[in-house]
Amino acid sequence: MAIDFDKLEKNISGASADAAKRAALAELADSNEPRAKKILETLARDKSTAIKLLASSYLKKNFSDAAAAAGQPSDNSHGHAAQQVKQAAVVPVSGGASAGGDIFQKIFDADFVKYVVAPLGVIAILGLFSPAVPAFFFFSAYLALIITVSLYYDKQIAIPAILAICLIAMLFYAMGLIVNFRPTFLLMAIFTLIGSYISIVATDLREKNINSRSVIEDLKSQIMQLKKLIDKRKDFDEAQKDMDVITKMKNDLNVKSRRLGETLIQIHELISNQKTDEIIERVTKLFARQIGAKSVSVWVSNPKFHSIYPLGCSEKHIDPQRYMNMNIPLEEETIITKVSREGGFYTGEELRKISEYEPFSKEFDIKSEFSVSMDAGNKIIGVINCEEVFDTFELNDETKKLIKLIADVAAWALKNAGDLELSKRDLQNIKQLSDKEREEKKKIRSIFDKFVSPKVIEEIMNNPASLSLGGKRRAITMFFADIRGFTSMSETLAGNPEVVLDIVNRFHSAMTDIILANGGTIDKYIGDALMALFGAPMSTKVEDDAYNTIAAAIAIKNECAKIREQLIREGKTAVNVGIGINTGDVVVGMVGSTKMMNYTAIGDAVNTAARIEANAGAGQVLISRATYELVKDRVQVKTLDAIMVKGKREPVEIFEVTGLN
Repeated sequence: MAIDFDKLEKNISGASADAAKRAALAELADSNEPRAKKILETLARDKSTAIKLLASSYLKKNFSDAAAAAGQPSDNSHGHAAQQVKQAAVVPVSGGASAGGDIFQKIFDADFVKYVVAPLGVIAILGLFSPAVPAFFFFSAYLALIITVSLYYDKQIAIPAILAICLIAMLFYAMGLIVNFRPTFLLMAIFTLIGSYISIVATDLREKNINSRSVIEDLKSQIMQLKKLIDKRKDFDEAQKDMDVITKMKNDLNVKSRRLGETLIQIHELISNQKTDEIIERVTKLFARQIGAKSVSVWVSNPKFHSIYPLGCSEKHIDPQRYMNMNIPLEEETIITKVSREGGFYTGEELRKISEYEPFSKEFDIKSEFSVSMDAGNKIIGVINCEEVFDTFELNDETKKLIKLIADVAAWALKNAGDLELSKRDLQNIKQLSDKEREEKKKIRSIFDKFVSPKVIEEIMNNPASLSLGGKRRAITMFFADIRGFTSMSETLAGNPEVVLDIVNRFHSAMTDIILANGGTIDKYIGDALMALFGAPMSTKVEDDAYNTIAAAIAIKNECAKIREQLIREGKTAVNVGIGINTGDVVVGMVGSTKMMNYTAIGDAVNTAARIEANAGAGQVLISRATYELVKDRVQVKTLDAIMVKGKREPVEIFEVTGLN
């Protein structure tokens, strides 16, 4: 069947589908025409690996054979050519000079001399020197010679050779060279007929033998061609298998890519979530959809009560009621406590082997297909345990890495949500906190946010024991500010106390916002005055606390100047603030009684800060020598005369801050 090369070239041109290219390859599988070679070379550069492999295979098979036939013979082709030459040498040739030339060449061929002339000479010598040799020997020798000529050559040489032998025998006899063979014309005729018959029969047998060999060679050739076709088919099948493998790999990669995309989206949602219940729900759904875990429980450890308990479990959990009521002491030997202590990933098989030489508690019988720790940095906050899996579950290195990733992300999400510290299990002896109580806590916190630094609230919420009376010694920086001209303003506006309160609130609101923004803690409001602490309850470095205090003071100075201008525009009494700052060792903590307490600082350094503030003029920021030594490379100051303060024998050195470096 003729191949339509134009149609094939048209089908594979441009961005055609792989199916069309495979069809073209199937048509070109056995073709060795030049146009087929051109198309195969084009397909061998295709972007599809499978198409490249098939095209390259056909090029190698089809056109390496053609090259061999055109003059690049292999070992097998040498043997075939030799056989053809041999057959050509024995095919009968008739007519003209060509036939005569062939016969002449055969007669004077080296083999002819060896198999005919030489034996004839031996016979003659035997006849000359051995008269006792019987005539039958010569007759047999001549017949054998005729058979040899017939078998190795053909009857066109054998019959003339018979006549020549008879004539030579008569000549030898006439010359007296032989005595035991006396040919007569009748004997010569009989000898010639017998020799001719033998020659014809032997030649026919030789030709039949040659023909049989030719048939065998043709059969071998056909078998070789069939083998090549089978090899091509095998190559095609192997290429098809490779293509199927590549397609499967591509599909698997697409599935994994889609699965990874979905996982990343869900992990992003998990990280952005701030509610424990929603985090647990997303974690269990992630394990079900992306991992194939049917039953999952999420456990968190509570160092305060030295136990570990489940925060939640998946919808299709095998025994949710029993698991959710568990509260396992950390000293118990169980699957969960084992993983929470040592961390890492454990398969069910590994846990079963561990239980053989390290038996787990029968009281807390926990099933596990795999268990993984939830690590938030260097701290293990809990464990995710899978009790049952779907049929699609497959545990390999890739799945283990994904499980560990989800567990660690869940750990950070739970830690950031903060519900671990606020849970009722922590605050009320491992019992669930009701929604009503949670809302009440939030209300209490929002009320204190208005009066106390968020850092103080954080310390109280994280450590309720800090609400007890007492304190600790530390170096902090005290900040005092007072409204200059407040007394005269109060007298002037004696009939309008609301206006006075409004002005005071403006200054206090501005100062409070700036102090909290710079890491300070509002200690108390004393009428028109304000006291703040920097470095308590949280501190990084004393030098930074002092600098943050001065930075807040400069910002307050600028903001109060704006308020003063605003008051002038409103036709009200223009007032401003004076600020005093000192650094030193004080006792910081809860002061008061068990019924009413206040977080404050007590010590001589506090009194010194208040005395410095009393000497500050309107819009002036004064600092002590102790504070200046901590920040002298970071602020700009003007040295003032030392002042005498109450309770101090020696004058106190002070500096006026004019700016920041």
